Amino acid sequence: MKKIALFALAAIVLLSLTTAAFAKEASSQQMEIDASLVVASAPASGFDTGLGVTFGAGVMVDKNLQARAEFSYFSWSATEFGVSVDYTRVPIFGGVRYFIPTQDNKLKVYVEGGLEISFDSVEVAVPGFRSSESDVHLGLVPGAGIEVKINPNLGIMAGFRWHLITDDYLTFQGGLAYHF
Repeated sequence: MKKIALFALAAIVLLSLTTAAFAKEASSQQMEIDASLVVASAPASGFDTGLGVTFGAGVMVDKNLQARAEFSYFSWSATEFGVSVDYTRVPIFGGVRYFIPTQDNKLKVYVEGGLEISFDSVEVAVPGFRSSESDVHLGLVPGAGIEVKINPNLGIMAGFRWHLITDDYLTFQGGLAYHF
C-alpha cells in the first residue's frame, strides 16, 4: 500500500510540475482528466496479454499542444512447469500530445510522445518457495489516438502506445475524457 501511495504522490508531483511549467493564464486554460482500460502486449515471451488502467490529466499550452501526466498499472502472469511468474509495472508518464487539426470539431486526432519512469516488480513462486525483485526503468513512449466528443465536456477516446523501455510492450486503451 505504501508503494501505491508513493506512486500516486509522484504522479501528482509530476502533474503539478508539468502544469506549472506550461500553463497559461488561468482564464485561458483548458484542462482534461481521463481514465482508460488498457490491454498490454506481453513484455517478455511466455507471458499472457496483460490488463491495466490509466489515469491522466492534461493542460493545453497552445492551440493544438497539450502537456500531459499519467499514472498507470499493468499486470501480466505466466505459469510453466509449476513455476508461477507475476510481472507488475507501474509507469508514470510525462509528455505532450499534439492534436492534428481536423474539419470536424467533434473529432480529435493526436500523436503523442514522452518519457516514462516505470516501477517494475517480478514475483516467482513454486510450491514452498517465493521470491520477488523490484527495479525502476526509464523509457520513451510514442503513441497516437483519437477522441470523439459526445458533448462539450465529455469524449470517448482510444489510442495505442509503444513503450520503448526494458521489456518493451504495446498498449491499446479506451476510455473517457472530461474537459473543463
